[in-house]
Parts: sequence; structure tokens; C-alpha cells
Amino acid sequence: MSDQKVSCEEVHEHICDNLDEELNSPNCKAIKMHLIECPDCAAYLKSMKTAIHLYKEYPSPQLPESAKRAIEEHIKKIIYS
Repeated sequence: MSDQKVSCEEVHEHICDNLDEELNSPNCKAIKMHLIECPDCAAYLKSMKTAIHLYKEYPSPQLPESAKRAIEEHIKKIIYS
């Protein structure tokens, strides 16, 4: 990634590298500037932070054993077909 302007693709590629850290490298500064100027990428960052928060905040649903076995069998069929 260059030290100048970055594309949306570059932002999406690197946005999770240091999601909540306040880093001041040239690449981080370029991403921060892009996020200020690009509402789509700013919304993408917000949705990533929300998803991570929800993942940490709420427990995973527990599947019944029969559903786990069915999923495992389906995966085996895909892998070994």
C-alpha cells in the first residue's frame, strides 16, 4: 500500500489489521484519511466493529447434536465427492 491515497479495495484489505489501534504509520494515516473522505468505507468499518462487538457480547447458539452430525456429514460429502 502506498503512503499516498489508498483505494477502497486497499482499505477493505487492511482495515482489520489494526482495527482499534491508534497507529500513526503512513499506511494507517492514509487509511484514516480515506475513512474520513469515503462514507462507504466508513460504514464498512462501522459494520465490522459492530459485528465484532456482537460476536464478543453474545454467546454462540448451541446446536442440537443431531444438527451437528448432519452438518458434519454434509461437509464430508462435499470434501470426499
